[in-house]
Amino acid sequence: MNRHQVLCHEVEKKAGRAFEKRSDFEWMSERLMSETHELISSSTLMRLWGYRQSVSTRAYTLDVLSHYLGYTDYITFCQWYSKNKEEQSDQVLASHLSTKELEPGTKLVLTWYPERRCVVQLREDGSYIILEAENTKLSVGDTFQCELFIDGEPLYMNQLIHEGRPPMVYVAGKVNGIRFAYVPEESEEEAEDSQTEDFTT
Repeated sequence: MNRHQVLCHEVEKKAGRAFEKRSDFEWMSERLMSETHELISSSTLMRLWGYRQSVSTRAYTLDVLSHYLGYTDYITFCQWYSKNKEEQSDQVLASHLSTKELEPGTKLVLTWYPERRCVVQLREDGSYIILEAENTKLSVGDTFQCELFIDGEPLYMNQLIHEGRPPMVYVAGKVNGIRFAYVPEESEEEAEDSQTEDFTT
């Protein structure tokens, strides 16, 4: 089961019933309002449970269900799911990348929903510096540490220094995860061409 499925399973377990028909989801919507004072419609719940077509699930929906289970938010639930459930210990089959395998100077492009994008570069000390940042709270020049990038999983940036503020932990793509790709290195020929263009313009 993925994290969303585990969340649904835990909600059903606490509620003491399986959600199989519309009346079950209407009951759950009322139960959430009663216990968390937050509203999720029955149709939204049905989409999360897979009874209706859905493109993506809002972070708010996942947070409210996590509140119902007693967690601060969905990311806290995911941390519990990852660390405290023995049945979730398994080999990582998704594409992943270890910082230890990279050479200093390597550039990666990171993307996550909705339309977030960063280009980062590995430095000599093993940390990363952000070279480009689009539609995100992160800024060019921010630095952070990360040992492992996993495709489709949240990215935890440790010791993030954002605009000169004290180091913090920051998570990117906490709901749908991140995607990563190498930024191709510029060849010597391309670099010479670029310098020639700059000189002649």
